[in-house]
Amino acid sequence: MAEGYQVVEAYEISHKDIEILKALSESPKPMSSSLIKRELEKRGVFVSERTIRYHLKILELKGLVSKHDQKGKRVITEKGLDVLSSALVSKRVGFVTTRFLSMAYSVTYDPDSNTGNVVANVLVMDKKFCDKALEFLELLNDADLLLAPYVKVIEENEEYHGISVSEGRVALLTVCDLTIDGVLIRSGVPVFFKYGGLVQMVNRKPLRFVELISYEGTTIPPLELLVRSRLTSVAKVLRTGTGTIPVAMREIIAEARDRTIQTLSRLKEKGWKGILSVSAPDEPALGVPVSMGRFGLCMIGGLTPGAALLEEGIEVEVFGPHCLVPLEMMKKV
Repeated sequence: MAEGYQVVEAYEISHKDIEILKALSESPKPMSSSLIKRELEKRGVFVSERTIRYHLKILELKGLVSKHDQKGKRVITEKGLDVLSSALVSKRVGFVTTRFLSMAYSVTYDPDSNTGNVVANVLVMDKKFCDKALEFLELLNDADLLLAPYVKVIEENEEYHGISVSEGRVALLTVCDLTIDGVLIRSGVPVFFKYGGLVQMVNRKPLRFVELISYEGTTIPPLELLVRSRLTSVAKVLRTGTGTIPVAMREIIAEARDRTIQTLSRLKEKGWKGILSVSAPDEPALGVPVSMGRFGLCMIGGLTPGAALLEEGIEVEVFGPHCLVPLEMMKKV
């Protein structure tokens, strides 16, 4: 082997393994499984301590982590840092778009039967704020600022689809805008992810995009980034009709415009809302140019409820598309 070069052994490493290694690499001190669990929750990864302990044992066998003491605390090894660096580089490019498309293609919701799997976002908060959060969902729905009038509550110490809720906390699952993408795709409509951004509302009507993030240019879901940065004013729109809200923009080929409108009409009949703009072919969508031969579709982001709660001073952890949930298991707002 040439001097100065190091060969890093290739490993099959899961998303949970990567997140555990990231948490260990960023911690200034050894971490227990309970502390790792709390750190993963902040990143939108919800797993039980038992699952974390299982992954730690596997990582230890591979030499990527080591025990610090008899209490089970771990630290990441030099080999673990090398593998983590390699894994992050290989998974970073195009991750957001690929993940979004995968989830959209997995949607089975059928507007005619009003059943099937939808993509859900996750809002995690202290359980004392649960009632207020549910009230906000009603207000947003009444103001046509909620994509779909459904929610699922996961109580403290419950687990659901990889979501493990800590004691004293609750998680609300709300419908993600990727569900509409999925319904369109199942209807034969090709969808192109373009931007997540903020749209200025005046007198409760959308005026124009004021911020844009390309899905191809970020490793963090655009709307999640904008909402966590607290750049929205959804609550102000509720009170005055003016402010900025998170919005997802797609492009669709011009030949599919009629079918798109028909599909959106079917959703509207079932109480779905939040379609802000369907532009004409080759015409800008809320001020943003579209590619030749396509039209723009702009819809309220599924993270809008989280944005409103953050604006009202409620400490809520907001995570973009996380899992699939049968609509039948959600309740109407």
